[in-house]
Amino acid sequence: MIYQRRKLFIGLPLSPALRKRLTREIGEWPKEAIIPTREENLHITLMFLGYVYEDQIPEVTEKLIEATEGVPFFELHFTKMELLDSEENPKMIWLTGEPSEELKNLHERIEKAFSSFVTERKAYRPHITLAKTKKPKWLALPKKPILKDSLSLMESIDSVVLFESLDIEGKRHYEPIDTFPLA
Repeated sequence: MIYQRRKLFIGLPLSPALRKRLTREIGEWPKEAIIPTREENLHITLMFLGYVYEDQIPEVTEKLIEATEGVPFFELHFTKMELLDSEENPKMIWLTGEPSEELKNLHERIEKAFSSFVTERKAYRPHITLAKTKKPKWLALPKKPILKDSLSLMESIDSVVLFESLDIEGKRHYEPIDTFPLA
């Protein structure tokens, strides 16, 4: 039997209210210089699993059930928008926030559960990708957008989602496969 491979990642969904607010913010930036993240795709990535065979998805689901068991829901506090990599080499715009012990613990549990999927460990920095920049056009802007470096946005995190990354008609879609509620 030949199994299809699916591009999967584990993430945290955002509330409709926060997604809508962020989409309004992104909408004020120069369209010619960015590729905005579509409202329905805004999320926080916890771990990229890569291409996974379809017959492995039940194992992934089991690992997520175990990793999230007993984990209480928590809040994240987002405080600023940042241009990455730098002004000279702009790649993307992130919404970042305060460190969270609860998020750190959840990420560690998931990383441990999926150690067989992880080929390279990187330092985890929670963020929401708001847009990718079109470098030449961004650099050519006579006046760069002002990224808010003093925000106070709270988001309740009450579930973890297994997402599939799909390319549909040339557009990226993140489809939830399964949701794992936090306690």
